[in-house]
Amino acid sequence: MTSLILSAGLVTLLVLAVLVFFLFRSRPLVSDNRRALNVAVYRDQLTELEREHQEGSLGDEDFSQAQEEVKRRLLEDTAVTPEVTDYTHGRKVALAVLLAIPVAAASLYMWRGHPEALNPQEVPQVSEKQIQTMVDSLQAKLDKNPDNPQGWAMLARSYMNLDRPKDAVKAFAHLVPQMDRGDTSLMVDYAEALAASGDDPGMVQAQGWVNKALALEPGNAKGLFMAGGFAFASKDFRKADTYWEKLMPLLEPGSQDANFVLENLNAARAQLKLPPLNADKFQMATGPSTPASANASSTVAGHVSVDPGLKDKIAASDTVFIFARSVGGPPMPLAVLRATGAQLPMDFQLTDAMAMSPQFNLSSAGLVTIEVRVSKSGKANPTSGDLLGSSLPVRPGAHGIQLVINRVQP
Repeated sequence: MTSLILSAGLVTLLVLAVLVFFLFRSRPLVSDNRRALNVAVYRDQLTELEREHQEGSLGDEDFSQAQEEVKRRLLEDTAVTPEVTDYTHGRKVALAVLLAIPVAAASLYMWRGHPEALNPQEVPQVSEKQIQTMVDSLQAKLDKNPDNPQGWAMLARSYMNLDRPKDAVKAFAHLVPQMDRGDTSLMVDYAEALAASGDDPGMVQAQGWVNKALALEPGNAKGLFMAGGFAFASKDFRKADTYWEKLMPLLEPGSQDANFVLENLNAARAQLKLPPLNADKFQMATGPSTPASANASSTVAGHVSVDPGLKDKIAASDTVFIFARSVGGPPMPLAVLRATGAQLPMDFQLTDAMAMSPQFNLSSAGLVTIEVRVSKSGKANPTSGDLLGSSLPVRPGAHGIQLVINRVQP
């Protein structure tokens, strides 16, 4: 809401600035028809950008860049050489217009808008009971349709957020096939749930999954942290020191995580009678990474299926796009695979060779989401009536991803 108010205020100020320019000039003024038209066009563009940003189709960074570009073009286009006319405006008219615009806008909003939304304290908050209701609803749906890995992963992580690790362990158990195919992010999350469940067998299993994850991905930050914690708990302080020293270069310097790990690292070193380390030691250091020979970070693979309720909506000639996007990055896909509706359901594999730019590929991303779009128009751009599916964020190199086409583009 704050960004909407700021955007609206900015557009109003821009309009007023143009009016002031014309109204306060003492020499013959120019026709403002073209300027007014430009202002209206760009105001609509700013409104459209705001709508896309609120809907989530435009990220914060992209929204900010696009907004600045519209403002720049607005200022350029309102500075065009005008055609001279033969009328002037007095200061009384200027003051009346300047006062009328914001008053009229505020009055219209108070009449037809939602002024209560301007008070952040009145925005409804999601209670823990509502969250619990949503989680229970998801559990009920998965009990009826258990072949939904994305749903089980969401449920398991939700249980962890609700501090219900034993329920999380049960949900993660449905994802063992995905872990066996090399999904290291699931491995370490499962290990966390097992360790938090509080029993000795769970702890042993947790260590096994962490070791497997680190064998596949030596630079898995969560795996390194947990491995160090297991070593410290078993009083193997030298191994804890080794794991946490590998982890430190992977963390943002000065962050809360980095400070916490450094504190634990020095606690292990104190047990070894070693001098403490400071954060400066790790500023130029590099952490472990997955060996390039494994080529793990250059591919993602999985299977696309269709929700039974949507099968009749897909024609054999429909175009199917399967693509990967960087989480938190630009909207441009990292890799794109094109197929047809006749090929569904189907296995897929995305690689660096399918990138739209050699510098912007799967290997360059930390986390990605895999999406599928059945396009009625044959175009990659979203249109109303397209059928969609998407995965939870995964690391490049993940296999066994299950994509389900289960939504319709509004």
